[in-house]
Amino acid sequence: MIQTVTKTNFHKLPSIMAIGVVLVVLCSVDILTPIAQALIITPSYPSSSSSRQSRPPSKVPSLSLLKANDDDQDQDKKKYSSGVSSIKNFRPIIPGSNLYRCATLDDLTEDDTERLLNGSAFFDDDDDDNDENFSSAFASASIKKGLAAVIDLRNNDEIEKGKSKRTKGSINLYDCLDSDSDDHDINLISIPILNNVNEFWEETINTMDSNERIIATLKTIFVGGALDRAAARHLEKGGLSLLYNIMIKTNASSIQLAKALDACLQISEESNGTRPIIFHCQKGKDRTGILAMLLQICLVGEEEENEKDKDADIIDAYALSGELLNEMPDTSNEQQQQQQTKTSSSTIDWSYFRGSPSSAMHDTLGSIRQQYGSIEGYLDNISFGREKRSRLRKYCSSSRKLT
Repeated sequence: MIQTVTKTNFHKLPSIMAIGVVLVVLCSVDILTPIAQALIITPSYPSSSSSRQSRPPSKVPSLSLLKANDDDQDQDKKKYSSGVSSIKNFRPIIPGSNLYRCATLDDLTEDDTERLLNGSAFFDDDDDDNDENFSSAFASASIKKGLAAVIDLRNNDEIEKGKSKRTKGSINLYDCLDSDSDDHDINLISIPILNNVNEFWEETINTMDSNERIIATLKTIFVGGALDRAAARHLEKGGLSLLYNIMIKTNASSIQLAKALDACLQISEESNGTRPIIFHCQKGKDRTGILAMLLQICLVGEEEENEKDKDADIIDAYALSGELLNEMPDTSNEQQQQQQTKTSSSTIDWSYFRGSPSSAMHDTLGSIRQQYGSIEGYLDNISFGREKRSRLRKYCSSSRKLT
């Protein structure tokens, strides 16, 4: 997900080395922490991305889930079933909506590309969850008008990496997306949620325990990258809950989430909710999962369900990703032991973020409410207020009128 990580630059200060050694020792036993805090200057991060190239690249996280009941898994998978077999985690954010989430579109078969373009991929003849007349109307509209937009939430380096491995079907799709032809009037919109890696790592460091952060900062006087390594271990230990919390708290990511919400609203209004919209990241689980959660809150509305019911639906939809991706979380003792002993690498080990446990989304919802009072409060804060949410429901919910 995040391809590069910062190396913090510190000047060598021989004159304070002896003091630094003493402070490291004292801080390690929780002595003189206030003095150390007074002496430590918060490191500045260069705005240029070139300063981050010395770090080894990290891998995009592969995340999944364990659901307790196989029957529940089968029911959920059937509810979101589709005939598009070459797209992982492909489903509407709620049954009947025109907003679809999924993983990368770089592995498409030619048949699935055709189904996306002509709109037949976006309905299921066996779907019993929606009103028959509504399903028929949406199917007719989808086939008549086809796909409206693809919103890509990945960073540019991820897009370029995927581009080099695209199947023939995917090449055909992106040729249509890049074309000015009237035959396929489809928007391709890039909104990288994690476009500001500097800010992401600053926030990660800010969430560290103060003593841990001070000790790591002091160690940087003698060993370059000590703070980076400590931050990487901290993020691994915090797992998905911390990852999502940082994503929500950083200004740059919140701005990008607001842009994605606005794009869904604008395009849906233009088509009166009759044309499907796809949004995706690499696995369709983390960045996509956070955006899907916000969209679900908007479509349900403030007064239609109580908070507990809203949360249950959101958490269930999030947790389904791992089953659809066919990935399992790594909770082995061996991995935990490796985390405790691994100190030399400043590259994140994304295997710690595998899985989509319900607890991760539960913690995220709780964290947002703690900071903003409610999920709607967060949406207000990023300028996607009540009026916009009402318009989104009008054009994207399963109760919308299709004309």
